[in-house]
Amino acid sequence: MKRAHRTAHARIWTVLGLLLPLAFLTILALRQTPPADRPAVLIEAPADGAAAEAMQ
Repeated sequence: MKRAHRTAHARIWTVLGLLLPLAFLTILALRQTPPADRPAVLIEAPADGAAAEAMQ
């Protein structure tokens, strides 16, 4: 009975040792980047007053 227990224990830890890192890496690969990691887009005022008047 001890030998069966050791075999089951070894198989369980082998499966966990393979699946857990694989699941972790898959989650990291599928994770979307949060908005803070994206480059900022600057909104600038018009260079001349004519463009501002045309918008009104």
